[in-house]
Amino acid sequence: MAFMPQSVQDVQKAVENVIEDLQKTVLMPRQKEAFLCCAKCCDTSAGPRDLEGCVQRCSQPTADSQKVIQQALGDFQERFQRAAMRCQDEVKDMLGFDPAPSDQARAQDKFNSCMEVAGKDFLQKVPKLKADLLAALKRR
Repeated sequence: MAFMPQSVQDVQKAVENVIEDLQKTVLMPRQKEAFLCCAKCCDTSAGPRDLEGCVQRCSQPTADSQKVIQQALGDFQERFQRAAMRCQDEVKDMLGFDPAPSDQARAQDKFNSCMEVAGKDFLQKVPKLKADLLAALKRR
């Protein structure tokens, strides 16, 4: 397995914690509301078509919340990938066409160092990511 700088691992863990927290505090309660709402649909709907529409309306807030989270996390991941690509570009510029083994070792160190900095930068962005997500989810 390739070496992964500690700060990159820290970003991964922080994002996982955000997802877990949103799951517990937002998605599960909304899912519960949706299930209870769907159960009421069975009691109040006039027919199959009415039931289907009712169930869909009940499920929409949860689906909207999941979409917001997926879009925000996808954007965050794309930005982090672009940072990794910048690190790769710096290393490519440094290496040249036919690098010596010692140049390759230096290049790997440069890449790891660049990724460590990128990881620290993105780790600082995680609290804002979470706050933005919570604000967007409250509006829904």
